[in-house]
Amino acid sequence: MCDVPEFFGDPVLARSEPELYRPVVDFLHSGFYSHQRPTHGNLRIIAEVVADRPAPGGGRWTRPDVAAVAIRRFKFATSAAIDVLSFEVKTYSGANLISVYEALAHARFVNCSYLVWNRPACICDDRVNYQAIADACSAQGIGLISVHNPNDLATYQIRITPKRAPVADDALDDFVTSRFSEASQERIMSALRDFCPRPL
Repeated sequence: MCDVPEFFGDPVLARSEPELYRPVVDFLHSGFYSHQRPTHGNLRIIAEVVADRPAPGGGRWTRPDVAAVAIRRFKFATSAAIDVLSFEVKTYSGANLISVYEALAHARFVNCSYLVWNRPACICDDRVNYQAIADACSAQGIGLISVHNPNDLATYQIRITPKRAPVADDALDDFVTSRFSEASQERIMSALRDFCPRPL
C-alpha cells in the first residue's frame, strides 16, 4: 500500500479540466510558493488561467492551461531571477503519454513545464500507467504535480521537479504579453521594480 497521509481523505476527481484551473492557481500562490521560495530572499508568483490564449500563429499544443511568472531575489544577489512556468492540467482519465508531450510543447516559450494530474495519491490501482507517465516526464524534463483533492491545497504533491531551460528574452516578453492580462503584467512589472531598484 502507498503511504498516503490520513488527512488526505478520499480522492476528489474533477469531471472536467476547467474545474481544476482556479484551484491550481490557488496552489501556485500557496504551497508551490512555499516550495519555491529561497531560504534567504524573496519570491513573488503571478499566476493566471491562460487556456483560452494561444500564441500568435500557434496551434493547440502552444496553449498551456495555467501559466505563472516567478520572480526571485536572493538576499545578497545583485539582481532578480525571473522564470516563466507553464502547467498542463489533466483529469484522472484525461492524462496519458500524449499529455507529457503537450507540456513539452510549451518548452520553447517557458523555462519550466509541469503536468498537473488530478489523481489519487495512492498509485496502487494504476501503478503501471502512473509509472509510464512519470518516467516520460523525467525523460523529457517535465515536472509532475499530483492533485488528490483539488479543493485541499495540502494534498497537492510535487512528485517530479522539472528541468530548467533558458528562454530568449524576446520570447519571454512575447509569451507574457500575449498570455497574461494587463493587470497581471502590471503586477509582474511592480515585482521587478521592487526586486530590481533600477529604471526599467
